[in-house]
Amino acid sequence: MTRTVFVARLAAVGAATALLWSSPAAAADRNELGATVESVVAFARRLNPTVAAASLDFDAATHRIGTAGVMADPTLILEAWDVGRQGVGQRRIGFDQEIKLWGKYGLEREIARSDADAAKFQGRATVVELVAQVVAAHGDYNAAYEAIGIATDIKRRYDEILGLLRSRYGTTSVDQQDVIKADIEAATAEGDLVRRQGELKSAAARLNALIGRPSMAPLAAPTGFRTLKAIGLPQAQALGRSANPMLALAGAQSSSAAQTKSLTDLNYYPDVNVGAKYVQRPGTEDTGEFTLGVKLPLHYDVKDAEQRAAGARLGAAQARSEALRLRIDGQIADVWFGVDALRKVVQIYASRQLPPARSSVDNSRNGFQAGSSDLSSVFESERRYRAVQLDLLKLKVDLQSKYAELERLAGGSL
Repeated sequence: MTRTVFVARLAAVGAATALLWSSPAAAADRNELGATVESVVAFARRLNPTVAAASLDFDAATHRIGTAGVMADPTLILEAWDVGRQGVGQRRIGFDQEIKLWGKYGLEREIARSDADAAKFQGRATVVELVAQVVAAHGDYNAAYEAIGIATDIKRRYDEILGLLRSRYGTTSVDQQDVIKADIEAATAEGDLVRRQGELKSAAARLNALIGRPSMAPLAAPTGFRTLKAIGLPQAQALGRSANPMLALAGAQSSSAAQTKSLTDLNYYPDVNVGAKYVQRPGTEDTGEFTLGVKLPLHYDVKDAEQRAAGARLGAAQARSEALRLRIDGQIADVWFGVDALRKVVQIYASRQLPPARSSVDNSRNGFQAGSSDLSSVFESERRYRAVQLDLLKLKVDLQSKYAELERLAGGSL
């Protein structure tokens, strides 16, 4: 299948897809793809094949509503009576129709609607899961981009130190050990930069795969980590109970099981068959016949077993729904406390570790240029500053991932 045909098929299911999420796909057109989280999320919602499959499943379940709760096709009856040497004595043409009573058709339609709701919520769960993965992947992509900036700055500073030493000592043998040490550190910084560039390409490939693009497709440079809104634990748990699609899916499954139980209870009540025939008798006036048949529910042991099985399935569905609600409450609390702690740690690193480490680099460089400190102190302060920068970057990525997990559990963007 060519990509053009594939995209055309995805566009054909737009009506079903629109019911799975409400965020506008036009966001991808307002932002250069890859620059922001919103741009890649909108693109993934529009073209990710997994989301398209969920949309088609929902579309199929919706169409099944039209096939539920309708009478079966009637049976056409053609009969020839009194057939002998004289020919056919009577010809009968008619139909036979089974009719379910006691509201069974309505229950069948309700079961189909509950199943369609379950498919819809399953599709929404797929979208929410995808969004969480895309947000986390974009965080990795942004971190890899910022890590390249850190590595580039370090390499530039090491190259400056190496150039300063070479201009200071030239090719003499005096203090050549410092030149060698600086050369090694500069080479290490260059190798780290190459490694970070490879990590950026890997992160871009993972992000492209999630949003439904070729792995080598170009992405815009990220503009930074997205701003995270503050939300209280009770509010997050309330959102999870009302908007988590997996919890809504469990509710739809419980509703379907309840309707199925009600339908099974009606198996004790008989259905009927009605029929009508047009009778042709040669030589006499044509007449008609009407029939009424009633199914006798004699196998009560079978119906009792069906009823007990339906009741057990209903109880199991309700128990799973309650267990899922409790589990989601606990998971939201777990993730929320993690997000809260990471926020505080990021703030500590940004306000209390990063500025002193930066000042230490400036002081050691100034001291080395003035001849009051040695080269080792410069490299030590550089390593300490780089470690703080990378630790802070990792904390920001962890915070973005944790927050994305909190949004997934809460059922969408906070």
